[in-house]
Amino acid sequence: MIMRLRQKWISIAPKLTYVGLWASLALLMVIFPFMQGPSTSSTFTILFTLLLGAAVMTIRGGRLLKVIALLSFAASITSRLAFSLTGEGWLESLSYLFATTTLAWVTIFLFRSLFQTKEVTSTTLWEAVSVYILIGLTWASVFAILEATAPGSFEDTSLPGAGMNFPTFIYYSFVTLATLGYGDIVPMTQEARGLVIMEVLTGVLYMAILISRLVGTWKPRKRDDEEE
Repeated sequence: MIMRLRQKWISIAPKLTYVGLWASLALLMVIFPFMQGPSTSSTFTILFTLLLGAAVMTIRGGRLLKVIALLSFAASITSRLAFSLTGEGWLESLSYLFATTTLAWVTIFLFRSLFQTKEVTSTTLWEAVSVYILIGLTWASVFAILEATAPGSFEDTSLPGAGMNFPTFIYYSFVTLATLGYGDIVPMTQEARGLVIMEVLTGVLYMAILISRLVGTWKPRKRDDEEE
């Protein structure tokens, strides 16, 4: 009985971590825009922690991989908390730098695991979508670093003069990744435009490579009458 429950948990645990990643992203995008006042910074820190923690939890395999991700995650959250207490701008940039490192590390690991799979399963599909989400989040962190170090790199034309925050960059990152191009947020510098082009290429190439990989490894199940 215990062995059966353990095997069942092992089979569903990866899917739960991917669902957790989706849920934490949804919380950040839905709840944070409605938060105002003194509690905004602390609320963002909590949601930001949940998001990075959910990303780290998707790692499977060697202990060293998890340790590196956890150390980067801890550094990001520590610097974020220090920024909330002191208001020093360089600490915010540092938190986004470590967040980018964490997300990129997890993304690369899942990408490698995804393309090493021998058979397409439901877990493979969950993993593929999670990699797409992590790519968008990684680029959002990169944009946040650029804006923090060089203010004015991006401009929201729908809200002139409004500050760019991380949820806004998440929105912009996924719009760019999906090549929708609404045009409400505009890269204003050559550095910003270069990064945007790189994200567009990342999104297009990932989808092309992913589809070819999934088609190549797809093995339809045979019916009983065909086996006979």
